Amino acid sequence: MSAKVVSQAEWLEARKALLVKEKELTRANDALTIERQQLPMMKLDKDYEFTGPQGSVSLRDLFNGREQLIVYHFMFDPEWDTGCIGCSFFGDHVPTLCHLKHKDTEFVVVSRAPLAKIEAFKKRMGWTFPWYSSAGSDFNYDFHATLDKSIHPVMYNYTTKEVPGGASKGGDVSALSVFFKQDDNVFHTYSTFARGIDKLLATSTLLDLTPLGRRDLPMGPGSYKYNDQYDEE
Repeated sequence: MSAKVVSQAEWLEARKALLVKEKELTRANDALTIERQQLPMMKLDKDYEFTGPQGSVSLRDLFNGREQLIVYHFMFDPEWDTGCIGCSFFGDHVPTLCHLKHKDTEFVVVSRAPLAKIEAFKKRMGWTFPWYSSAGSDFNYDFHATLDKSIHPVMYNYTTKEVPGGASKGGDVSALSVFFKQDDNVFHTYSTFARGIDKLLATSTLLDLTPLGRRDLPMGPGSYKYNDQYDEE
């Protein structure tokens, strides 16, 4: 750690200078939020089928009677027995959903793995959020959460130039998509990838406030584990 040790007066001066920049960033983020909410919407002409604990459901069903739907695309290949560690780190940060429901918004997780594997892993991790299998559906491919050029033109984070290593040969990526329903019509309003999901992770946000920070590996949060693999500390 390279921070200097200074007097209280010097610290206060430095803190006030940083506060000016923090307020500028807050205002810029507020303006960006408004722009995001004003993005045009794309009507979906295709319906999608998923498998959940109660059987087959459609994308419309996932709204559960609400206007808005947030879908987290959780990396879980059908051949794997456990989900991606990075996506599991996200799963540990999913909030109590009653607050979203109060705002007429539903949240679900979707993966390509079969439901039996999803249910077993979900139980192990202690999660309660709704999680569906998209096996046999085009959903992951159409929303660029699974990249396989033999099935669908590959695009990651709205470009073909930043595809994660090996993903163009067939593989899942983490993503988050937002949908809006009006009458019986479903619209895609937003999707984000990579660092766009980062701001949703409270652990990372809290660590950003500390002098040592996240202590990430060069290519990401490789030091994190499944929540049942940490030694008691």
